[in-house]
Amino acid sequence: MDTDDLTEMAWGLIVGASRVSDTLKAELGAMAGRFKTEDEWLRGVRAHLVNIFEDPVDYVDFWDLENMEAVTASMIGSIAAELRDRVDTVLSMPMNERGARSW
Repeated sequence: MDTDDLTEMAWGLIVGASRVSDTLKAELGAMAGRFKTEDEWLRGVRAHLVNIFEDPVDYVDFWDLENMEAVTASMIGSIAAELRDRVDTVLSMPMNERGARSW
């Protein structure tokens, strides 16, 4: 799958990630290529976000985000939790209610 195949609400997760970290934005976008459907991608994104939320220090250290993007563990943990909850909302909606694929 490609990010062009994502609905408006799913694409909003990538946009939301970009508010805090270009690295997280790029990761979420790149993950699309590993999945066949939007729902599979969303479940993969959710698992990744849970991992970040559970150990934000490790994520920040791995990508050197404090130096590269001025992103702290608190910031990345917070956006991971917010996006995880948004993933749950999107997954609970029927595909035809998630917005157009207008790209």
